[in-house]
Amino acid sequence: MSGNTCASSGTATGACRELAERRYALPVSALYLPFIPNPQIVHMGLQRLQPRHWIQPCTTLPNYLHNKLSARRRLGSAIFAAEPRSLEAQEELAQTLLQHLRSDHSVDPHSHYFATAGRLCWQGGGGALHWPLAVTSVEPLWEASQWVADDLCLLMPGRHGYELVAASLAAPSYWKLEDKIGRPLQQIHAPVPGFQQKLAGQVARFFEHLLPEYPVWRGNWSVVDSPELLQRGGASVAGGDLYLRVERQSLRRLPQTGAVAFTIRVSINPLRDLLAVPGAVAALRDAVNAMSPEEGRYKSLAPVLPRLQAFFGDHLSAPPASAGAE
Repeated sequence: MSGNTCASSGTATGACRELAERRYALPVSALYLPFIPNPQIVHMGLQRLQPRHWIQPCTTLPNYLHNKLSARRRLGSAIFAAEPRSLEAQEELAQTLLQHLRSDHSVDPHSHYFATAGRLCWQGGGGALHWPLAVTSVEPLWEASQWVADDLCLLMPGRHGYELVAASLAAPSYWKLEDKIGRPLQQIHAPVPGFQQKLAGQVARFFEHLLPEYPVWRGNWSVVDSPELLQRGGASVAGGDLYLRVERQSLRRLPQTGAVAFTIRVSINPLRDLLAVPGAVAALRDAVNAMSPEEGRYKSLAPVLPRLQAFFGDHLSAPPASAGAE
């Protein structure tokens, strides 16, 4: 990995820092900015997803895989956890994902998959990876999660609605798997401001009626002070650069078990990348200023808000309005 190379050589150059902070960045031309189409925070924001676009290509897959493997070694069941009743759904998700990668990710020269000699292979971004083609472990979801940049979760019906029954989660955005595994959606989303009043009923109905042939996706975002994927909550870094953290989330019904696969692809770009996108900085300012204090706390914006407002002041001609996220 580029960041590891710099660390091992002890070289603290600007080039190495640039590489390290862009391990999980998208090209500016490919940035997805969820706050531009709809700055409202508490909304479902679901969009229809063509099955062939279920998982997005990733040219920096080795960086994501390194994060997953190192996080699992350090944190164990805080990164992968599964209830016994989820095993059949894990196997179905692994097979569905394998078929998707082999059929829909086979031609992109910058990130493509193929099978040979009993292995699933990936090539892209100047690197190559391979895994056994047959999923034989007792943790098929964990195996499958290593093939893609996305974190993978499974939800199944329980006594109190759909419950999180399995997850490979190495890029949480300020939450902990051990606090959510086995819990129903209403408990999982309890910290979301306004969820019970605005969305609980919609979410329940959506999960009941989601069809296998009509997967969906949505975006989520925050501004953070670290380029690291693994964010389980904790102290903010005093000073330093800011980053736009974006999640591309998808929901797909598995036809055999009826479980719902929830995928989360996180990208992290230096906030200064927004300067190259017309209107992006102003749109982000407006979205931040429209938040209630509760919404700002939920997105963990409070610790970075002074630096964020300074960024707006430096790059926008009009002074930013007072923000509700304080």
